[in-house]
Amino acid sequence: MIIAQGHDLEKQFGANTLFKNVNFSIDSNARIGLIGPNGVGKTTLLKIMTGEEEATHGDLTINKNIDVGYIAQENDLIENKTIWDEMLSVFTPLINMGKKISDLQEEMSANPQKKDLLKQYDQLQYNFEQQGGYTYQADIKSILNGFNFPEATWSKNVGSLSGGEKTRLSFVKLLLRKPPLLLLDEPTNYLDLDTLDWLENYLKNYSGAILVVSHDQYFLDNLATQIFELQFGKLTVFKGNYSAYVAERQLRDRQQEEAYEKQQEKIKKDEEFIQKNIVRAKTTKRAQSRRKQLEKMERITPPKHKNKVRINFQSERPSGKEVLILRDLTIGYPTKTMVNNISLQINKGDRVAVIGQNGIGKSTLLKTVMKELKPKKGSIKYGASLDIGYYDQELQGLDPGKTVIDTVWDRHKTMPEKDVRSILASFLFTAKDIDKTVGQLSGGQKARLTLTVLSLEYNNFLLMDEPTNHLDLEAKEVLEQALQNYDGTLLFVSHDRYFINQLANKIVEIKNGIAQVYEGDYSYYLDEKSKQNIVSENESAANNTAAKVDENKNKLSYQEQKLRDSQKRKLQREVENTENKIDKLEKGQKDIQSQMADPAIATNFDKLGPLQEQLTEVQKQLDDANVAWEKALTDLENF
Repeated sequence: MIIAQGHDLEKQFGANTLFKNVNFSIDSNARIGLIGPNGVGKTTLLKIMTGEEEATHGDLTINKNIDVGYIAQENDLIENKTIWDEMLSVFTPLINMGKKISDLQEEMSANPQKKDLLKQYDQLQYNFEQQGGYTYQADIKSILNGFNFPEATWSKNVGSLSGGEKTRLSFVKLLLRKPPLLLLDEPTNYLDLDTLDWLENYLKNYSGAILVVSHDQYFLDNLATQIFELQFGKLTVFKGNYSAYVAERQLRDRQQEEAYEKQQEKIKKDEEFIQKNIVRAKTTKRAQSRRKQLEKMERITPPKHKNKVRINFQSERPSGKEVLILRDLTIGYPTKTMVNNISLQINKGDRVAVIGQNGIGKSTLLKTVMKELKPKKGSIKYGASLDIGYYDQELQGLDPGKTVIDTVWDRHKTMPEKDVRSILASFLFTAKDIDKTVGQLSGGQKARLTLTVLSLEYNNFLLMDEPTNHLDLEAKEVLEQALQNYDGTLLFVSHDRYFINQLANKIVEIKNGIAQVYEGDYSYYLDEKSKQNIVSENESAANNTAAKVDENKNKLSYQEQKLRDSQKRKLQREVENTENKIDKLEKGQKDIQSQMADPAIATNFDKLGPLQEQLTEVQKQLDDANVAWEKALTDLENF
């Protein structure tokens, strides 16, 4: 069922048109990824859908009684409330209903003769149960824990939280509302890997429609079944997840490029023909006709997606084979230890990803390697001929008072101005942009400028702290490709799983003050974690079983019972589904037999023949269904 539609939507700001002729529809169970470069209007389109902004032209229709939930890049939390009370506020109507039920109970006790009170009480209690009156507190606890808010934090005031924590809490509050249409604007920002995994699983089972703006390709691959690409002022709809979208877009671009080149070749030949023949009496009419055809021709444009950031990293000299060796390294601050006893060897050409929850010590590790912080214990051995470059996630290496061009030029004074401008243009800085100060740039522009500076240093060992944070999808794709082709060594912190998956050949997971090294790529890391979880679950199940042997030797372990219950439910569903199938087939058989009994058909072989074929097929399906039903029923009875 379609719950929302946009028709010919257009948005203008003054003389500038952000987008126009935007058409789309959203089904009740949609999973849509809205993508496009920064500044094309993705957030504006979401705000039009919430009613926060109005379209300049066109119509947006959202079905009646559809609550639109929106999480933006800002939050709307009440600062002086505790985390728990702020989450409870979502259920104020339900809490009031519970109080009314209590009041009715007291009134019924005082007036047992009033039967209308009992009827009112039954209806109210039914509504309370149906709307989650007995489960909402469990829901709050579950989602708070999923978003890494342990019970010890629930009494904290919202105002005492960091910006990232407030963003996460705003998300929790929205999910508790469970709106039928969920609009998410960059929801994966500030979320660590564990929370991202939890969120993906939650959203996959969400009962409503989801439209999400995200630069997280891994997230879009796991969630989206449709991609809305907003770019160059228009919206294009693609079926499938992000990877399917990339493949389809590249195919379309290739086809458009081929059609463009073919048309250009034809135009060139026609123009040459016209030029040679327009002045000759015998051929002038043909040349004039060819010119008219050329003037009427609808010109194909080359693919616009080719206009991408161009990033290139290369080293000026090779490093030694051993790049970095950490032995029993403990890191942190004078009054706080973050991670203990890190042992890690990085060799030339390695791509090492450091992962873990926010605030656990990932950036501290990079700063220690960069000698911005002193090791608390242990040793750091640097390899021979190292030239180290550092990308800071806070982008603090830039002077906010300098212009864009001076930021580059001051570091490379001998570089000709045309080369500086060319380099900046390759990172998509326009002639207007390069005279802006760094303080006037957006987060994405600052990130691209930092990468510009880094690419000109020709380091053979790059340390990068969340390098994809402010980049749009196309810029991230180009950065991934550049780092894949980089001839040096890379140590990077990231929560971007797609980025990690594309690059890393070694994973360092920091958890509970300990660094665990996985000598493989991200898929290997996930496999190892899965094995560890299975072993842990099996050990836990074994321990539980052993503890219960004395109480009841015949009692099944929790894991076995859970498996048996799951198998039994599966068999019950199979029996039920097969019975429904048999009912439909028997009804179909009767309908066909009734038609064949009709005198007008019984004497007409042309009509009777196809019906007999249908009846034979239905009877075969019916026999197969009965065999399947008997088997499923027998299996269920023997369970």
